[in-house]
Amino acid sequence: MRGRLTAAIVLAALATTPVGLAADDPPQVASSSYVLVDPRTGDELAARAPSARSAMASTTKIMTALLTVEQANLDDIVTVPASATIGGTTAGLVAGEQLSVRDLLTALLVGSGNDSAIALAEFVSGSEAAFVEAMNARAMELGLRGTRFANPHGLDQDGHYSTARDLVTLGRAAMKRDVIADLVDDRRASIPGRDSFGTRTLVSKNALLDLDRYADGIKTGFTNQAGHAIVARSTRRGVGSLYLALLGSSGEQTRAADSKRLLDWGFRQFAFGTVLTGGRPLASVQVLGTGGERVDVVAKSPVAAPLRVGIPLRRRITLPPSVKAPVARGQEIGTVELLQGQRVVGKRVMVAARAVDSPSRWERTKAGLSQLLPF
Repeated sequence: MRGRLTAAIVLAALATTPVGLAADDPPQVASSSYVLVDPRTGDELAARAPSARSAMASTTKIMTALLTVEQANLDDIVTVPASATIGGTTAGLVAGEQLSVRDLLTALLVGSGNDSAIALAEFVSGSEAAFVEAMNARAMELGLRGTRFANPHGLDQDGHYSTARDLVTLGRAAMKRDVIADLVDDRRASIPGRDSFGTRTLVSKNALLDLDRYADGIKTGFTNQAGHAIVARSTRRGVGSLYLALLGSSGEQTRAADSKRLLDWGFRQFAFGTVLTGGRPLASVQVLGTGGERVDVVAKSPVAAPLRVGIPLRRRITLPPSVKAPVARGQEIGTVELLQGQRVVGKRVMVAARAVDSPSRWERTKAGLSQLLPF
């Protein structure tokens, strides 16, 4: 095949996919900043001051958990240091008791234990100060330009802040770790009791898990400076996941209700349907040696995908300028891509819709003579 020819064709309408519907405005929520993100593209579906720096409360513990999972073994045994007995929310740890890293992560993410944060930080890095250095280094690696950590638990402290946009990025990185994703999906959990006697029950303050059965985390927090904060993920069949970070809400129930409203609105911005049917001619290609005959090409199979409401859909077809005979029915010839903006929502191989035989000896002779004689 000689070279390649690319054509972009804008589709006027697709009856099975209501992409032409107008998108409604996002709901009004009581928070100082928030952002709702489609992780497939990084598109911000809705936002208010997403890059404003703010205290982040216990959403800090997402980074504490991520670093711990990256640097420690879940079965390692940790002796709780005396320094772990600090204020704020605790998991009821006692200096000198021993728990596994997995149990301390449970206490950190479900019980939001500040004591667990200190115990893990000192175990992983040798000291809280060294762990904070590691937190900031990891933040730089993740591109969290509006974030700085001063402690591993999230209590208000000078120089400890983040942004809604950065917290979504952090949440996405953490949820790639199965152990974190599994833990934050639970509203309740338990860890061994003191001296391995009985159990301690932990209850998450993430009321969104009760309001939205599709939500699976990630972390809430509260301090006087941060207000009520949350980093959340919810997944709906046929659409995928959306991430949300919200800072400066006025209360636990308001935070959960506003998060649910934003997520519900976000999922309404997508429609799932068949955006390309198989077997329908999309273009044609000249077949060399046949006196100008052309063959139609079709998508090998249909494409179904979630689409953003209100954003035009277009297709991009990539074909060679010609093919040589013979052509078999179903022979792969090119590709077709379906796009919204710069996002490829589907791609399929294109094939010949029918067979084209090689020309006979007489047809080849006739074609050659036509080049020599003025018939």
